[in-house]
Amino acid sequence: MKDDEDIHVGRLLSLYLTQWRIYVPIGLACLVAAICFLIVPPREYTYTSRLQLKEESSLDMGVQASKALKGLGFASLLGGQSSLTVEDEIILILSRNILSEAILQTHYQVEMRQWRGLKHRLLYGTEAPVKMVFPPQFLDTLSRPIKLKISLNEQGISRLTAKSKLFDKATHRNLSWPSRVSLPVGDIEIHPNKLSGLPQQTLSITITPLQKVYESLYKDLVVAAEESISQILLMHIDDEHPQRGKALLNTLMEAYNSYSRAVRARETTLEAQFATAQLDSIIAELSQLEYQIEHYKRTHQLPDPVLWTEKMVGDYSLLEQTIIETETRLSMLDYVIAYLNNPQNEHASVPAIEGVGREAVALYNELVLERQRLLLASKPGNPALVLVESQLAEQRKMLAEALTAARRSLAAALSETQGRQHNLYGQLDHLPTYEREYIALKRCQQLKEAIYLFLMQRLQETELSRSPYAEAGRVVDAAYQSAKPVYPRLVIVLPIALLAAFMLSLIAIAWRLRHTTPNG
Repeated sequence: MKDDEDIHVGRLLSLYLTQWRIYVPIGLACLVAAICFLIVPPREYTYTSRLQLKEESSLDMGVQASKALKGLGFASLLGGQSSLTVEDEIILILSRNILSEAILQTHYQVEMRQWRGLKHRLLYGTEAPVKMVFPPQFLDTLSRPIKLKISLNEQGISRLTAKSKLFDKATHRNLSWPSRVSLPVGDIEIHPNKLSGLPQQTLSITITPLQKVYESLYKDLVVAAEESISQILLMHIDDEHPQRGKALLNTLMEAYNSYSRAVRARETTLEAQFATAQLDSIIAELSQLEYQIEHYKRTHQLPDPVLWTEKMVGDYSLLEQTIIETETRLSMLDYVIAYLNNPQNEHASVPAIEGVGREAVALYNELVLERQRLLLASKPGNPALVLVESQLAEQRKMLAEALTAARRSLAAALSETQGRQHNLYGQLDHLPTYEREYIALKRCQQLKEAIYLFLMQRLQETELSRSPYAEAGRVVDAAYQSAKPVYPRLVIVLPIALLAAFMLSLIAIAWRLRHTTPNG
């Protein structure tokens, strides 16, 4: 039975090989189609760049300030440094704000093409014969695509046709350089990229809405950590034009750094204003306390240092430190609450306080920035502005309640600690009344000095951090092009063509044998 099967397969293979007039033309046709597919479509390459995220480090502003802050434990009240999260930075880079800024700067929305042989090639940068200048807010407010067909000659534009669903078809003729095209959605200026006359040629230009380009790039652009525990981000995208692919990645990295610098500048300005305002008050209070201590010592003829015993230093100083820390936190909260309740600061940002309504403060500050942006872009009474102001008032009320609740909690903790201190204080009855009053004055002075040192440190850190060259990410590799194209690929197209030729040949031969062999 096996021999019969071998003979049957051999005869069938021999029969198929005799049909070379069928499979050879089909194979040649598939090969030609594959070659055309490899030649005609524009080749796409992968463009890659690397960005190293930089961790912010706190500044050491002096031994005394560091020791005071460490002992009191309130260095986080004015927005302490937080550890950097790679996932958050990736989301930030791909955010609409930063990615749209890169799209607008690189004119990624404007696609200029020209037929060169069989290829409809993309022209960008120095290859483009003309450059286009758009009015402000034109590209980021465009809602439908606009298609332009431009015929150029040595004198200028011989014919320009504009099509879009936003307006009826518009045609302009015989425009000299620089050309100004008036469309219902705005005026567009077209300038030659060369000083001398341009040869006769035809260009096809498509202007795509910003949101559509953003959604497309959001899917195609890949941003990820190169290693699971690495802070180096790998970014890559496929594009058919070297200048455009590199420009997008390089501009995206610069837009990310610019945004980070702007955010840091707003934060440091807010902290500087807050610290400066409180420093004036603390300096006046310290001067008054120093005068009171001096007058008290002169009046009661007290000896110079503190008259503590060994036991008092061990037990009493611990409670004193806790009370100072709690009172310091209460004082800082009072400053922030007073700042929030001041009518002059109704639409001003509020300093961040770690652990106390931090998310509410962040949301409130975002609403303040959104209101400022709407005020610049619209008139009073704008529905969006009214809505933001309503949300701002509601969020301000919620923030005030959160701060008040936090203050009540601290006040309760302070009351409990003071009760314990009162019990210990009874052991100090053997000390003269004058010495106890002197200790109270010194404790108040230490509290004000600690606040003063903290505010001075924050103010100096803020001044030093206002560097125009500060970057959130260090460019490790500027955008570069892959050695081989990723589309179309020879190793994929030729096997598909071979498989197609084989399948079509089998079908054609089987159909012919079926209709030529007797008895079906």
